[in-house]
Amino acid sequence: MRFDLTEDPTGLWFWTLSDDRSGAVVCSPSRFRTQVQAFADIAAFKASVSIAGVLIGDRPKRRERDDGSGQLGLL
Repeated sequence: MRFDLTEDPTGLWFWTLSDDRSGAVVCSPSRFRTQVQAFADIAAFKASVSIAGVLIGDRPKRRERDDGSGQLGLL
């Protein structure tokens, strides 16, 4: 997967997250005046995705820790 930074015809920047199999996965929800702002938004998006949980059905999946306490986490 990769992020592509693109300048549109009006001079505003946006990013697209793509993979090699299906192409564009998600695009930035807004345009940015500078390439630096678009790059900063990529960093913020990556940080928010890295802490995202997994929803199974209508509630997050619980994973039991070794100490017996429950913890939300990835499968």
